[in-house]
Amino acid sequence: MERCVEQDLDGLVDLLFNGGSRNVREDAALAIGILMGDDAIEPFIGLFAHEDPEIRMVASWGLNAIGAPAVGGLVAALSDEDAIIRKWAVYTLGFIGGCRAERALAQMVDDEDPDVRWWAAWALDHILEMHGTCCSGC
Repeated sequence: MERCVEQDLDGLVDLLFNGGSRNVREDAALAIGILMGDDAIEPFIGLFAHEDPEIRMVASWGLNAIGAPAVGGLVAALSDEDAIIRKWAVYTLGFIGGCRAERALAQMVDDEDPDVRWWAAWALDHILEMHGTCCSGC
């Protein structure tokens, strides 16, 4: 059984990077997130530094598939020196962060990078829309 999972995972990783369309790559990321769970968090966050913006987007999709367990890793990524990683972390937290991410996102509104600031404000607004209230008074 483990061998089948490894082969499936290899095929999914190939589709993630080489799938014929964005939809195929997104589906592969979702499947990897579901299949690997917590073990995929760090590799997906690492893909936020990838040169291809589409790979960064599908990494965000994969983290969305993992959901709440990814919040801790994403919050940790907010202190990365690379603004691109911070930007994708705040973007992804806007979808899955909820109350657990509000305080960290509120701090990112003052980030040195204007894109990070913008996406942090968007993420806080998106959390407010999803939950109807801010847990920490954002």
